[in-house]
Amino acid sequence: MTAAAYPPLAAALIWLVLALLVPLLAAHRHLVATWALVVLGVPVLGWLTLRGGPAAGIIGLALGVLVLYWRPFTRRRDATPAE
Repeated sequence: MTAAAYPPLAAALIWLVLALLVPLLAAHRHLVATWALVVLGVPVLGWLTLRGGPAAGIIGLALGVLVLYWRPFTRRRDATPAE
């Protein structure tokens, strides 16, 4: 990997950290935060693909979709165990 690939990789990791923090926001702000992540993520993904190549772009896209679709830190609504 060349030195030119490090800044877009750092930007993608910052985006990832922000995406993981969205579920910690208030529930009424999730939609706005998700759209902001999409708007910020498209140029970051393009930059990552330009500097890292198509494989880095596909991996970044898959990781971004996975994080936006499956929120690992979401709070569960019902805390009672099923009987």
